[in-house]
Amino acid sequence: MRKNQRNVNRIVIQKMLGYCNDIENFIGEFGGSYEIYLSKISFRYACDMCILQIGELTTRLSEDFKAQHSEIPWHEIKGLRNIHVHEYERVDLNYMWKTLTEDIPELKAQLEKILAAEGSNDSQV
Repeated sequence: MRKNQRNVNRIVIQKMLGYCNDIENFIGEFGGSYEIYLSKISFRYACDMCILQIGELTTRLSEDFKAQHSEIPWHEIKGLRNIHVHEYERVDLNYMWKTLTEDIPELKAQLEKILAAEGSNDSQV
């Protein structure tokens, strides 16, 4: 993979991590309960924007990179973004809460692992 594309991949992963951190911060700021998530539209919209951005950023990663890191469900991440953009009325809030509280922390850990490996092996990203 070209060095320029590795740099793009690295920047994209860092941005995705930033949005994962934002989601964690929003959950902390709003009290971290499903009931609050249901009742506070500003909480939902803040998290939704992060989900949109994470999904959109997957399109900037090289196909080689995504294939190397097939443990991350890139297609599903992009699919969730598409539902938010094109079929918002289909968004299941219970599913979204699970995504925010279970899947995003897991994604964050995977992305951090990729960046850590990049530090010791520049061919990773």
